[in-house]
Amino acid sequence: MDLLGNLDSFFSQMTWRQIDPSVSSAEVGDLIEFVHPWTGLSFWGVYMGEGCVVHFGVGDENMVQRSCRSFLQQLVPKSNGDRVLRNTRICRQRITEIKVPPGTRIRVNNNKYDLVPSPEEMMTNRCDTFLQQEFKYDLVNFNSEHFATFVRYGHAVCNQGAFKKKNDAHVDITETLQMIMQQRMETET
Repeated sequence: MDLLGNLDSFFSQMTWRQIDPSVSSAEVGDLIEFVHPWTGLSFWGVYMGEGCVVHFGVGDENMVQRSCRSFLQQLVPKSNGDRVLRNTRICRQRITEIKVPPGTRIRVNNNKYDLVPSPEEMMTNRCDTFLQQEFKYDLVNFNSEHFATFVRYGHAVCNQGAFKKKNDAHVDITETLQMIMQQRMETET
């Protein structure tokens, strides 16, 4: 079976120009980048096999709505934001079911970070730990790239910010996610 599942369904939602050939050979733990065609912002997920990614996204929002929500947060960072921002769920979805605007480029992009990937078992454990949990989405402090890089590398990193040092881990988010992982391990033993 094709990694992306049913090709008829696949082509009804996307075109060849959107999907990079690297996606067809993705391995568990690879970072999948969805590059927004108009803003240049990226949405990130972690490939978990069988055409699925685990990502920090809102199920009933499409990529344009997420980008608008994030853009508004950047414009008014001190606002409460509850009318615009809401809790966001970590979810597992088939790549073909993620709502993206026409022209979105989807590719494997592990080369953006100068970090060593964690073992596959650790990445899978991180995904399992956070699956279905909700967090407040924050473009600067905790977004899809922070989550995906934490799963792959154990450090929450976002290189999309203009004023951030490249590959610089967001210490607070990394520590919070590590603490959640530790608490889960303690409750399971």
